[in-house]
Amino acid sequence: MTGADLVVDGPGAVAEEMSPRAGGADERVCTIGRVISVVGDKWTLRILCEAALNGVSRFTEFQDLLGIATDVLAQRLTKLVDEGLLTKESYKEPGQRARFRYELTGAGGEMRLVLAALQQWGDVHRPGGSGLTEVGRTLGANKAVRVDFVDEDDAVVPADHIAYRYAI
Repeated sequence: MTGADLVVDGPGAVAEEMSPRAGGADERVCTIGRVISVVGDKWTLRILCEAALNGVSRFTEFQDLLGIATDVLAQRLTKLVDEGLLTKESYKEPGQRARFRYELTGAGGEMRLVLAALQQWGDVHRPGGSGLTEVGRTLGANKAVRVDFVDEDDAVVPADHIAYRYAI
């Protein structure tokens, strides 16, 4: 084995690196870790949820809906713009000063799938509470939708029939 080899003991097992990186620490971060570094701050997923699922785009709308402090909201929106999930666009209503709206980029729009999966999991494992549940439905036919694993032949695959392997 080389210093970069990984050991995985069966499907669903956690991979373990056999030797640390330079400096004595394992600096390898998996894809999920990289995503969490972008959207894992408090409020960030909620902001994305409002933008992606409800079409919210204005600073004051986010603030009113979420009850988030203005400095925190500004910081999270800036990060989402810097990371390429939102764009910041100027607009001006008649008689008003110029303001900004935040629109989803292609990458931001693709977060709908992630958000829908989180919502679906929450409906099953954390039901109830005082909050609302987002219900995804098809446009036109108004049919309920769900998030699933789908193979290259478009067949639904149960989650426990999938193995993950690290690619370095």
